[in-house]
Amino acid sequence: MSNDAEIIKLLNIPEIVIPYLNLIYTEDQLKLITVIRNKVLSKEEIETILGKSAGVLLDNAYKAAVVDKVIEEEIIKYQLSSLANRLDKMATFEGDKWSCIESEDRKKIADWLFNDYLEAKRNSSIEKISENGNKILPLNEAIDYLNTAKNDIYVMPCDCKAITENCSFDRNVCMSMGSGLNSSSDRGHGKKLNKEEAIELLKHADREGLIHSVENGAICNCCSCCCYPLRASKALGIEGKWPLVSYVAIMDKNKCVNCGICTKRCQLDVFQKKEVVIYMDNSKCVGCGLCVNTCPKEALHLEKL
Repeated sequence: MSNDAEIIKLLNIPEIVIPYLNLIYTEDQLKLITVIRNKVLSKEEIETILGKSAGVLLDNAYKAAVVDKVIEEEIIKYQLSSLANRLDKMATFEGDKWSCIESEDRKKIADWLFNDYLEAKRNSSIEKISENGNKILPLNEAIDYLNTAKNDIYVMPCDCKAITENCSFDRNVCMSMGSGLNSSSDRGHGKKLNKEEAIELLKHADREGLIHSVENGAICNCCSCCCYPLRASKALGIEGKWPLVSYVAIMDKNKCVNCGICTKRCQLDVFQKKEVVIYMDNSKCVGCGLCVNTCPKEALHLEKL
């Protein structure tokens, strides 16, 4: 079996990705993949097989999500990361490489990545899916959540937007707290923010019209056209349960002047302007508060579910 054939089998690489194998992985990384295979190896074990020092190679491979770290008996060891994880990091942090893939093929790869994500969720219970605590919050509660962060805060490009490329919303708006093993910040990505900078970033995202979605150790600022959880929730028919929806917007028709600002702010088609009147379908609302924040007549408010 050739090295490429072995790697294709090891990483379960789909046909659309095969022509780009040498773009996604360097020659040294491809060699490393054939060394580690399905094993968990220490740096010293890898160096013995390679017959040379592997420190720089492993550092670069870890940053690129070619390998993941595992701690066994207080020793850091390495195992192969998934193709999906590698492609995610490539699209998010190596845009120059990602853009070298033909646009039509990028779209096909993006579809493959989302379907891979979707199938993992489809095969899990709602309890399992919800373990990360993903929920949608209005701006004030997202700020409160941020203020509880005890770990370092890092801003990252949104991987959903980087991969899916469906809109022109600002991408550099997602935040992670802490540097756990195999996190993007531990791999060397992201820019550290203080609390004040992080709050300003949240406010900027709100002005842009992005939905605040929090989970354990992270805040994402999402668009409905790219966001994996929002799209997967709809595909699986679990809207409101995951990401958890806690509020619904309510309109006071006596205050509404039918200006239509809410129709532009809302990403989920909750509001429709028919002739000169605004109509509202509360069943589509996720309680993000984007409409409430900019209603000039305070005709909208959030109610707890």
